[in-house]
Amino acid sequence: MMGKKKKSFWLRLILSVGLIAIVVANVNLDEVREILANSQPGYLLLAYVIAIGDRILMAYKWNVLLRVLNIRISLFNAVAVYLKTSFLGLFLPATVGGDALRAYAIAKEEYKLSDVVSSILVERALGFAALFAFALVSIILSIFVFGQSFFEGIWQLLWTFVALLVISVVLVLLSFNKAVLNRITTAVKNSRFANNVIVRKLGSVYTSYQGYRSSKSQLAYFFILSLIENLFPVMWTYSLSLAFGLDISLLYFFILVPIVLVLVRLPISLSGIGIQEGTFVYFLSLIGVASSHALLLGAASNVIGILSILPGGIAYALGGLANRGEVSPPKPSPTLSGDG
Repeated sequence: MMGKKKKSFWLRLILSVGLIAIVVANVNLDEVREILANSQPGYLLLAYVIAIGDRILMAYKWNVLLRVLNIRISLFNAVAVYLKTSFLGLFLPATVGGDALRAYAIAKEEYKLSDVVSSILVERALGFAALFAFALVSIILSIFVFGQSFFEGIWQLLWTFVALLVISVVLVLLSFNKAVLNRITTAVKNSRFANNVIVRKLGSVYTSYQGYRSSKSQLAYFFILSLIENLFPVMWTYSLSLAFGLDISLLYFFILVPIVLVLVRLPISLSGIGIQEGTFVYFLSLIGVASSHALLLGAASNVIGILSILPGGIAYALGGLANRGEVSPPKPSPTLSGDG
């Protein structure tokens, strides 16, 4: 198992380095240095503050879901765990590594692992749906309200996000459907895997996940927060463009950034490095932005994101994953009774 993890890490590292090398080979590095030399520190600082705010909001959103299952941790602890695990997740497969560490960090405080895992599953499912909806609204506004198509392929992009949104919504609705739960439960009980330890643990997670079905208001609140949270990377990227003196419409970032956020979540590179820069270079070239400018903007946006979780690395070095004394005693979760 450890050998496979190391192999995966090196493959992702090689891919990231290779993509960066390809992009860098096609840009004018002298131009990049000149832009950096003339950048405006105020906008750079603003971008970093926005990125920090994004991390805090992400932790707050997750805490909303935890409280539905009576996992009572302070916002401070939620932010600390989120930053620590996000930092450690830089060295693990995109999303999955950090999520597993988050589940472990809270479960260490004697909460049910199945409850913590189900909160993360709901977070990811609704988060992706919100991201697709955000991108779709941005493209529709661009075409029909502001009359800007930006590039020829924007219609294909529109229908791509329509498909992604429909698929994500259908999957979320099915995952909360009681009839689906009953069919899965019956099928598992009648199968030869009924007493398998892993299957039973997955069943516990899914039962916990179903607990959110009766918390529609909290899920709606989380979804709205997720839509708002998608504004943060858009705004810090736009702030970076102002810092570098790039003349790019704010509206374009509402289209570009969601595309980047989807692609960097694919577990094929090291923290999205290489993929993000390449995506910036490609899509910004469609509106006439020089590759050197696009590379700098993509790399800077990536660096700002990494720097925003750097405090988590420091906190982890000082105290590990857990924050003793910040977690309330576990309480029985009423959502787990009933159709479990």
